[in-house]
Amino acid sequence: MERSKKKLVAVVLITAFAFSAFGFLANPVYVHFNPQVNVYMKVIKGEGSGVSATLASGNLITDIGENFIGNCTLGLDANGTWAISLSNVGSPAVAWTELNTEVAANGFTRAEGTLTRWVNGGDYAFNVTKTFTATGTQQLQTAGLQWDDTAESDNNLLAAATFTQTTFETDDTLTVTWVITFNAN
Repeated sequence: MERSKKKLVAVVLITAFAFSAFGFLANPVYVHFNPQVNVYMKVIKGEGSGVSATLASGNLITDIGENFIGNCTLGLDANGTWAISLSNVGSPAVAWTELNTEVAANGFTRAEGTLTRWVNGGDYAFNVTKTFTATGTQQLQTAGLQWDDTAESDNNLLAAATFTQTTFETDDTLTVTWVITFNAN
């Protein structure tokens, strides 16, 4: 009887471990923080005696202020160019200024995206979307959002994200949509 209890406990523990490991592999943990714009203000009163006191601190960016920031980001309305780049190198780093080994072949060369402006819950937002069509076999797993559509150019990477590494064959398509929201209040 004692042996079957031990065996049952072992089976339960192994099963629990297997399910938890499978859950982690099926849903890997990605740390993501929603981007926000912050303006900080502080008011201090200084007295002749050398004593000072903070009277107020904090911030509020109005919706029209968010709109202005968004327009600046777009290049003051329609003058800005936003492009999507691709790579097969995962794990983007915050220090990147371009995609590591950016792809410039098989129909996946950096290209200007279609820009759509909209309001996301009262906040200024815009999307950049591009559909690529494969002209040859290519593996990809990272997309970048660039403010310059010159292929493989450096110092213009706004954001990068990894997706499941995928092999594309001739005539396969890949649609990438970046959603940028300015939420400052």
